[in-house]
Amino acid sequence: MTPYAQMLLGYVRPEAQGVYAYEYERYAKDPSVAIVLTIFFGIVGGESYYIGNWKRGLWMTIALFSGIGMFVSVPLWIARCFTIQGECESYNDYVAWLIACRYVPETNAVQPPQPAPPSGKRPSIGGLPMVAQR
Repeated sequence: MTPYAQMLLGYVRPEAQGVYAYEYERYAKDPSVAIVLTIFFGIVGGESYYIGNWKRGLWMTIALFSGIGMFVSVPLWIARCFTIQGECESYNDYVAWLIACRYVPETNAVQPPQPAPPSGKRPSIGGLPMVAQR
């Protein structure tokens, strides 16, 4: 669990903390797996598929096989080797926030602090149930 996810655990109802931890482990992405995928399959966008950003992965795959891969995919691949762990942690923080919002007590007037969006937008999280707006 990231430090942000552990901090959010304090906002969650006591009886729902086990469910929060289970759901976080279910939907969180492992940074070690992400870096291995980046090193071995990053040139075709393998880590983008793992994180859930399939559009970027598809564009990197198309760029590589269309002949412009040396100018697009290779520089992105090298840069992603250094930035994938931070992106994975921001993804996990956002997952933790989404899950924590489901289990915050209704009598609690303080909502959990929302993490800053990575690169100006929220990551797409496939399979995660939507948060009910109050």
